[in-house]
Amino acid sequence: MLVAAPWLRQELVPTAWLGVAGGLVFVTGRRGWRSELAVLIAAAIAITAAFHWTPEVLSEAMQASELVGFAFALPIILWDACRLALPFWIAGRLVRDPRNAWLPAGLTAVVAEAVIPGVFPWKLGYCQLAWPVTAQAAALLGPEGTTFTLFAIAGTLVAAVGGIVGWRGRRMPLGGAAAVAIAVATLGFGMIAIAHTEARMAAAPKLRLALVQADPDAADAIEEFRDLTRQACGGQPAIDLVCWPECSGGSYEEGLESFTDEAAIFRRSRPPQRGLRPLPEPDCPLLFGGRIYRGFRERPSEIYQSALLLDREEQLAGCYHKRHLMPFGEYVPFADVIPELRLSFPMETDYDAGNESVPIDCGPARIGALLCYEDMVPSAAASLVADGANCLVSLIHGAAFTNPLTLQQHRLLAQQRAIELRRCLARCSSTGETCLIDATGRISRRLPLGDAGLLRCEVPLLEGQTPATRWRWAWPVACGLGLVAFAYLGRLKRLGELAS
Repeated sequence: MLVAAPWLRQELVPTAWLGVAGGLVFVTGRRGWRSELAVLIAAAIAITAAFHWTPEVLSEAMQASELVGFAFALPIILWDACRLALPFWIAGRLVRDPRNAWLPAGLTAVVAEAVIPGVFPWKLGYCQLAWPVTAQAAALLGPEGTTFTLFAIAGTLVAAVGGIVGWRGRRMPLGGAAAVAIAVATLGFGMIAIAHTEARMAAAPKLRLALVQADPDAADAIEEFRDLTRQACGGQPAIDLVCWPECSGGSYEEGLESFTDEAAIFRRSRPPQRGLRPLPEPDCPLLFGGRIYRGFRERPSEIYQSALLLDREEQLAGCYHKRHLMPFGEYVPFADVIPELRLSFPMETDYDAGNESVPIDCGPARIGALLCYEDMVPSAAASLVADGANCLVSLIHGAAFTNPLTLQQHRLLAQQRAIELRRCLARCSSTGETCLIDATGRISRRLPLGDAGLLRCEVPLLEGQTPATRWRWAWPVACGLGLVAFAYLGRLKRLGELAS
């Protein structure tokens, strides 16, 4: 429950340190199936508490009871619980002094998070984002870097307690000293990195952005979008770009380049919202979420969730197709292996995944567009930045999630992208959280959940790449090698003890 607490109230960062520290103390020197089962049960409780909304969401997607939703959620919970338990299992087998346990556990956690896939791509270290100074290591080490520093801080707590109670003598072991050093370095680097990034943001050119939060499923949605857009474009200072959330536009044939001829739009579009002309005679460019199809209107060969940019002349100035689809909403995991699973999720449309990470040019801004689930996927944003994006804009349709915690956790899983890539992330959501996350990972502006509204903000346009972007796999590979070396040296030490 200590580990789960920051996912429920995000300011409770220290409880995660305490929970991990307690786990390290518990597992040290414990082997056998009873101890490993206890760790797995604890991990399952943590996952269930942190993401307790999962059965409800799955039951709504399946249009079934919550009992059925729980039956489908159970394998997901157990899978994630195994990934959470694995570092503690390894530490329990490799160390005898709890002050050293954080190191094999942290190394294992990095490797596990990097290579073991999850339906929802959370990392344990994300729970520290409410305290950004502890999360800046992500710019150096990638998305798993904050997990490693979390284990180091927990190891520092264990070392401090060990020094007080005199575990195995009062002399600090090498592992405990390393934990203290890394924890201090994490905090020092965090403060320096935040100050440096703030200076870069202040000096960078700005994109004046207006984010419209409104539900595309509402009866009068299009008029609400237009009214809020006119408010944005009519104010001062002038707006460079207005954003609408995912699914706010219609479904258009690939190759449609102009949105000025309503008859042509009708001929070259399909339901839902066939013939929709998003914003007649716009005063500023509009980035909105729509769909692009190929082939015949009645039976298209491909359909993409897309981000579309219209310029002031209503010409299509840029387009991006979603590459990472939402599990159970846009595709069903493992349906290729078990086709019957597809029958349990009555999706209206089978979407196709795009394959190009192309930033959208809008004046000085090169926008890395992300659609809903994509802002939680590190590789999606990283590839856009590698291809030249100097800011990130996420268009989200979250109206299906009625529990506010799901919207907050979605934002939390996306928030890390700003630190990893040193790019500002503007999130435009139908029901929340619509906000601007600056390049330090802090939320500078936001709208209340669930309320229609307009958020004006200035987005610094930053260039360059972080070490986490340039060498994505360097840290997980180094941790994997370090874990092998730790296990080998530990075995040599035990053999030497037996020989003596």
